[in-house]
Formats: sequence, structure tokens, C-alpha cells
Amino acid sequence: MGSNMAEAHPVAFPNVVKAKERGAKVIHVDPHFSRTSALANLYIATRAGSDIVFLGAIIRYLLENKGYFHDYVVHYTNAAMLIREDYRDAEDLDGVFSGYDPETETYADQGSWDYQRDTKGQPLTDPTLQHPHCVFQIMRHHFARYTPEMVERVCGVSREQWMQVVQTLIDNSGRERTTALCYAVGWTQQSKGVQIIRAGAIMQLLLGNIGRPGGGIMALRGHASIQGSTDIPTLYDLLAGYMPQPAALVQERPHSENADNVTTWGKNTDVPANAMSQQTLEEYIDTSGAKLGWWSNFPVYIRSLLRAWYGEAANEEDGNCCYRWLPKIIGDHSHLTTSYFMLDGKVRGYFLFGQNPAAGSTNSRMQREALKQLDWMVVRDLYEVETAAFWYKGPGPHSDSVDPATIKTEVFLLPAAASTEKEGSFTNTQRLIQWRDKAVDPSGDARSDLWFVYHLGKRLKELYAGSRAPKDGPIQALLWDYERDEPEPGSRITDEPDAQLVLKEINGYYVRPPEQTGTGSQESAGTGQGEQQIYTLRNAPHVPGFAVLKGDGSTACGSWIYSGVYPAAGNNRAASRNPEGYTFLQWGYSWPANRRILYNRASADPEGRPWSERKKYVWWDEEQQKWTGHDIPD
Repeated sequence: MGSNMAEAHPVAFPNVVKAKERGAKVIHVDPHFSRTSALANLYIATRAGSDIVFLGAIIRYLLENKGYFHDYVVHYTNAAMLIREDYRDAEDLDGVFSGYDPETETYADQGSWDYQRDTKGQPLTDPTLQHPHCVFQIMRHHFARYTPEMVERVCGVSREQWMQVVQTLIDNSGRERTTALCYAVGWTQQSKGVQIIRAGAIMQLLLGNIGRPGGGIMALRGHASIQGSTDIPTLYDLLAGYMPQPAALVQERPHSENADNVTTWGKNTDVPANAMSQQTLEEYIDTSGAKLGWWSNFPVYIRSLLRAWYGEAANEEDGNCCYRWLPKIIGDHSHLTTSYFMLDGKVRGYFLFGQNPAAGSTNSRMQREALKQLDWMVVRDLYEVETAAFWYKGPGPHSDSVDPATIKTEVFLLPAAASTEKEGSFTNTQRLIQWRDKAVDPSGDARSDLWFVYHLGKRLKELYAGSRAPKDGPIQALLWDYERDEPEPGSRITDEPDAQLVLKEINGYYVRPPEQTGTGSQESAGTGQGEQQIYTLRNAPHVPGFAVLKGDGSTACGSWIYSGVYPAAGNNRAASRNPEGYTFLQWGYSWPANRRILYNRASADPEGRPWSERKKYVWWDEEQQKWTGHDIPD
């Protein structure tokens, strides 16, 4: 759904065709008949924008007709967990959920959404799925409106056609079979794209298709490293490894009144949220971390990240010294919102890496007007794209409609290197990190993005080296040593940074020898008696994975989820190309921990026995008393 995979993803789609030849059923649901439709077993033409109704009706059918995988749903989803009795659904409150504040148009008080909990803070459950406040029954109530008649009326799909899809999904899910759901920008570019994807996830969980081979939800990306750009990331509201970007003002999360400090590190509250601060590292951890689950390691990850960026400054004032240097977001800083700020003259400078808003963004006419308000703009691309030429060339047939004399923006067009002209990693949609070697030097003055960013940072550090202004502290403290020990053999570019040194920082390294970790954050250089040995990025041992990271300043890590990709010198696992094995564990590296399928313990029942021998993936080894199988157990 939401994808023309055959034409938009021609490298991946032959695998779908091979699966079809071996008996798999391929369904294509899309308003547009395409080559994907022609190669599918079943094509369903829907009206544009009706995906939620189509999926919602499937969910309703599964819930009402016991089409779900019962044991999987009870044990591996939150369907049996009880929600607080004061929760009210959108069906009860005319389209909004409990906690909605009409004045701010936000869900300021989300306390009623929490689970009912026991004295230890664990959610109460009803394995029979009959309790009126369990998630299962709340879903039944919520999806009751999505009837086959609504599908016919809204989607334009007959009941018989829709039922073909439902029955095919049920027949190809459960203990013995699994179904994969693939989507692309036909979903994500809708204003309700997140809700569509969520509905797809609910459907797959009900069918037992998450964490099992042949199942899952596959986001078909438009670029080889879109996943990587959110991991490291390039999004305004995230730090590396999906930690939130600190905010100047945040909404305090309401929590269960009977579970003090259970769901977050912060104080317990059930009152409407008030604006609170993230101005200190402790406040940031309190409002962003968690006490339960893997995110309870949040303090370790953020402190290791700060140590990788700012070195010993990360230990000053218990980390608050360098934490103050992190930008604090004050609202929506996404591309379109920034464009409107630019239009209002509130943005003076602009860097564009591989983007072309004058031609490819929402409201390109507005984008061009916004660009006119800048003082300067740097464009890095393979050629002069429309955005780089906006100051003298209008769009399409109106190329002479622009008077350069009226535009104040100074444009710097810097030629970039193509993918074959630089080395580095890319991360595809299944979280697989693969290393790309450079084939040839870029021509002329073209340089890699890594070269540009590194040398820009190097010049800024030189510029501010003698400054005594506190505002220049972040640049002065920033660790920025990615020079190659020797120039790249055979290359005419002698000052290209070492991409593998950057990867080492992302992977993480020991600042102190492992045997000295956990001895406090105060450090002293040297190796004499009573002194602790301090490593730098260049001479430090690599950490083997995120499980050894510490929050005491003894480890540094640029992105905790990637930790393990470069566990030792000479062992860049992203560059490994061994195609052997059932799950190709020696081909590239899949975060986290080289795990190829997330939640893969769901491929076995609660006793550790595979749901079926045919779909055997990971299982409990009674003799060895541990989980084992074809993948890294989750």
C-alpha cells in the first residue's frame, strides 16, 4: 500500500516476484494501476486518502471475528493491559481523546492514558481480553465504526474485493505463515501519514507478524540512507540514537498517581502539565529518560555522547558545562516552518546539502520568495540546481522573470562529490549499515560532504581559538581531530578526513582502560602511579557494543545504537561482505547489536518454543539455558 514498488524500487521488487513464483500472495492496494499492480495476485483500486478506513475495517474484522493470533496478541502486545478508568475514547468525546485542552489545542494532560498499575508499578492485565478497560476492548470500541459499508462508501471498494484481502491476510498469518506490509511515500506524504502507519502496525500485531521471519512492516525509502539520516541524525528534534533534542520549554509527562517514579526519571504528577525546564542535564534526563525498559540507560547514552563531542568538558559541573552548549529548540524547526520564518526575514543564512526546495519542496513559489530574504546561502550539489540559480533564473518558461538586481541573497555554489567519489556508510530501511568504498576522486574542486564539514569546523576552531567569550566555549572544546595519519594512497586530495575515524567515534571508545571504568569522573592525564590513563580517539580501544558504555566519563560514543559496528581496529563490520548463513549476519551490520529482526523472541511462544518448525527463528535452548537461533536474540 502507498507504493509502486516495481517501478520505484526496482532492485528490491524482483525478490517479491521470486516469492510469488514460490507461492507467495502479492496484494497491491493503490489508487493508481501500475507495473506493481500488473504483477500482483490481487489489485485493489482505492480512492486516494482512504487508507485508514481500509485498514481500520480490517482491524475491526480481526477483532470481531477472532481473526487475530490469540496467543501472540495476549503475550506479545499490550492488548491485555488495563487502561485507567477515566480514559475516554474519541468515540465518546466527539472526535478527541480525554486530556484534550481546547485552548492550547494539545493533549496537555495525558494521565488518563496510562495503565492501571500494581504497587510495584507494573501494568494490570486481563489475559481473557474481556475487561472493559483492557486495550483490546478499547480497540474494539474505537474501530467499531469502520464497517465494510464504510469501505464501500469511502474507499470505493466492494465488500467482496475487500473481503478477499482480509481472508488472504488471515490465511497467510498465524503460527505457520507470515505476511509483510510494505509502504512508501504514498502513505508518509499524507497529512495523516503517521496514523496510517500506526494502523498498519496494529493490523500486523493482531496477525502476529512482528518479530517473525517474513513479517514486519517495510518502509520503502526514497534514498539508500534515509534511515541513516534519522539515526545519526539530521532531524531538528533528535540527537544521535533517537535521544530527544533538548528543549527550552517542555511539557511534563503526567504519570500514574499510584506509581511514584515508575514511568520516568522525573517526579510523579497527574495534574495538567506545566511548562518546565531542560536547562540542566539532570532536568533533561528527568524529563526524557525512563526507569523501566532499555531507555533506563538513557543517562549513560547522553553522557557518552557529550564525552565524544566535548571531551573532558563533559565531566565539568556533572556534565552541565557542555550540556548548556547544546541548542535548545523552542518549537517547530522543521523545513517548512523554517521556510516561513525565512519568508518573514528571521533567517539570515542557509546551508543546503542535497536539497532543492525551489523545485522539490511544498509551495515552490513561496520557497523562492523566502530565499530572497536571506543574506547568504551555501548550496552543495552535483550541479547547479534550481535553488542555486533562483537569484537569476525563474521557474520553467518564466526563466527571465527574475531581476538579479532586486535580490540581496549571496549564493555560494560548492560542487559536491558523488556517491562513487567518497567513502562512508549508508543505512538502509532494515537498519543495515553498509560501507561504501571510494572508486575515484571527485573531479575539479568537488569535495565530499565530510571534507566540507570537517574543514569548515577546523577553520571555525582556528578563528575562535583565542576568544575569551563564553559563547565561543562550545567551538573551543569541541573534539575535532579526524585527520588521516597519511594521505589516501593514489588520491590527489591530500586533506580528505578519515571516515573510519569518524565511524570509530560513532561506534564508541574507551576514554579510560576498561579496568579503570566506574572509578569516578575526575580524570588526570598520564600513566604514573595513582594516575589514570586517558585515551584519545586515535589511540583508544574501541568499545565492543553499547552494553559496556558508562555514564562516568570513561566511555565516549557518538551514537549508541551504532555501537558494535566497529568493535576493534581493523574490524569495520559495515564493510563485511560474507553472504553465508541463514540471516547473513556477516554481511554489513544491523543496529542494534547486529540484530536482523527486531523483537525476534516473538517468533517463539512464551516457553521459548518456535510457533512452528517452518518459521523457526530464535528459541530457548534448555540445555544451554539461553536463547539461541538464526539471529541475535532480542
